Amino acid sequence: MLAPTAAGAVLAATGQIGMLLWIAGEIGLRERLRRRSGLLQLEVSLLCAGLLVLLARLSLLPDQLSSSLDSAQHVHAVRVYDGFFLTLALVALASQWRARLTATLLSRLGRRPHLLLASSFAVMILVSTILLSLPWSVYDVDTVSVVDELFTATSAVCVTGLSVFDVGTHYTAFGELVLLLSIQFGGIGIMTLGAAAVALIRDGSLMAQVRYASMMDVGHLADLRALVRTIITTTLLIELVGAVLLYFLWRDDPRLEGHSVAWFALFHSVSAFCNAGFALFPRNLMDFTGSFGVQLVLMALIVLGGLGFPVYRALVERSRERVTALVHGERSIARPYDYASRVVLKSTGFLIVAGALFFLVLEWNRSMAALPAAERAMAALFSSVTTRTAGFNTLDFGAFGAPALLAAMGLMFIGGSPSSTAGGIKTTAAATLFATFVGEMRGHEPRLSGRRLAPETVRRASAVGTLGLISLGVVLFALTLTEDLPFLKLAFESFSALGTVGLSTGITPELSSAGRLILVVAMFVGRTGFMTAALAVGSVQSRERFRLPSADLPIW
Repeated sequence: MLAPTAAGAVLAATGQIGMLLWIAGEIGLRERLRRRSGLLQLEVSLLCAGLLVLLARLSLLPDQLSSSLDSAQHVHAVRVYDGFFLTLALVALASQWRARLTATLLSRLGRRPHLLLASSFAVMILVSTILLSLPWSVYDVDTVSVVDELFTATSAVCVTGLSVFDVGTHYTAFGELVLLLSIQFGGIGIMTLGAAAVALIRDGSLMAQVRYASMMDVGHLADLRALVRTIITTTLLIELVGAVLLYFLWRDDPRLEGHSVAWFALFHSVSAFCNAGFALFPRNLMDFTGSFGVQLVLMALIVLGGLGFPVYRALVERSRERVTALVHGERSIARPYDYASRVVLKSTGFLIVAGALFFLVLEWNRSMAALPAAERAMAALFSSVTTRTAGFNTLDFGAFGAPALLAAMGLMFIGGSPSSTAGGIKTTAAATLFATFVGEMRGHEPRLSGRRLAPETVRRASAVGTLGLISLGVVLFALTLTEDLPFLKLAFESFSALGTVGLSTGITPELSSAGRLILVVAMFVGRTGFMTAALAVGSVQSRERFRLPSADLPIW
């Protein structure tokens, strides 16, 4: 006689098979779904996800059938898979029950670029969560937890790097591949992939191209195609070069004995360029403080990933002009960079140098005390680079003093540059706010790099900075309600999650389920962007038809 758990497993598997057959039948029979591609794609996705969960459920069935009532195996994992399938089934039923409403909502979603951006990241997070929860993704299926896998999936898609366990020992090769693809898609941007499909197809929808051009902040469709090509080609090329360099640096390294050097090189190259900070080593990169070559390659990848794709385009065009002039024997005339690229390059250089000096002075006799002078300087430089959203660490941030942690939080809050793989409020917003402050103190309009800043730029930077501070306050307040940990460490974790950095003082595994869910929301908001998140839940802005009288308020 079957034990109740085994009987329940058989019934659950039978019910899941029946549900999948019903969904497949609805997709095949209802012709109107073919005319509503959004609804059709939704149900096909649900069917595929349900099939994966069913296969995971069936893979555990033999163990359940052979186990007794008192020693049933994989009970927790089975409940996880049953919960996944029940959720997918409810969504499928709801989409069938209100098919017209669902199709309308999906159609409206396509007309809201900012909402579509946030939704695409959310869908990718859910897909990654399911894939990372499969029995083939983890070494011990009994350790599968929905909250933990959701946390890791969010951290990967949002290129953060926070994790509650050692990635290299928790996930199998398949799980690491899922993690790598999540980092890659999250780093490039899911909407960039969509824009590539729309912009590079000859007979693509003109309206769709216009929407994607608006979302990616380019003025013309030709610029959209050029930007997409730049993003895809430069990303793959830089990651390939980084992987090759790391391979030659690691091929004789005893620390990688028993591991695939090529896989480690590729994984860390993608993780570095996408500013994710996931490492397959148990202590992240703390065992490589003396490996200057490895650190230089990773720093180069991190900086390139944080500069932003428009800057790459400017660099590529300028390099092409110089190479062309050299080939034809002409005199090379260096065309100046565009204004945005100049601000990004200057801001990035200043933050790297300033951060390195801060860490070198503040941690010289603390976390760096056991290192030689040269390694201290390299560790300070690496910490300055990685703090601005990368997440790798060669030093133990848990041993940092309060001043250094505060400096790190400031760098994490600023982050990288626009249209990059980095998070934070962005270097341009920080530079604009600083220029506004200086201008107010000196009694003139905001000036930056020899130009007067437009009022719209100042307003956007102020909005992004304010939203960032409000988000930090909300996340930190929520963590103090759920966690009984030092306030400074909770603040550091909040800055790290919202800035999609991934650095931690070591308290991530100690967080409760509620605390981890709070950080999931923080990472999502930090990756989609403070302004994008606000626009995603707000109404479409309309042009003002009148202006109110101006008024002055006393400030001090």
